[in-house]
Amino acid sequence: MNTLTIPVGAYAANCHIVWDDDGAAFAVDPGAEAPRIAAVLRERGLRLAAVLLTHGHADHMSALADLLAAVPAPWHMHAADAAWAFSERNEFPPYRVPHEAPPGFVAAGEGSVVEAGTLRATALHTPGHTPGGLCWLVGDLRDSDLPPSARGDVAERQGGVLLSGDTLFAGSIGRTDFPGGDMAAMGRSLRRLRALPPSLRVLAGHGPDTDIATELRHNPFLQD
Repeated sequence: MNTLTIPVGAYAANCHIVWDDDGAAFAVDPGAEAPRIAAVLRERGLRLAAVLLTHGHADHMSALADLLAAVPAPWHMHAADAAWAFSERNEFPPYRVPHEAPPGFVAAGEGSVVEAGTLRATALHTPGHTPGGLCWLVGDLRDSDLPPSARGDVAERQGGVLLSGDTLFAGSIGRTDFPGGDMAAMGRSLRRLRALPPSLRVLAGHGPDTDIATELRHNPFLQD
């Protein structure tokens, strides 16, 4: 499995590209700068199998329509966030969003599975930052005989990653004081993430990557 993080837009939201050795790729959270993201895919010879959205805030999806116009693919978002993501309530300077969802929408929820070549992405519904927040657990299933239900084990053994969006950051978590935020829900979501394999890499929606073990040791929001 290969990963590349591209900070995009005014808020430096991380757009992550994850691909297998044959070039099948996921793009996660295209928040801005669609031409730049498309150029990375093209220059590396990657085939976009799907776009995965961790949540609906504009800084994580405002480039979605333009990216899909250049590189068509299905895109996956929780329906609870898709209900408001393409509306004026999701616009804040300098971000604007189209007021109609682009074609190719696939509703994602707890346990949804999306494949790209040998990669399998499994959705964990982790509300708190937004009602439809998702973390995507991506594992490379090449030469793996583990069942799809063994999500954490697959990701750990195959060098997997957790795309945590704005649920979990290195040393912190996403805000819950925006409309739709819910600190109690966030607490339940974080307890789920605590149970993932300690060695699991975490690629967050903003800032540097980390791993579950580091966050268990140093992130005050993951302490008992």
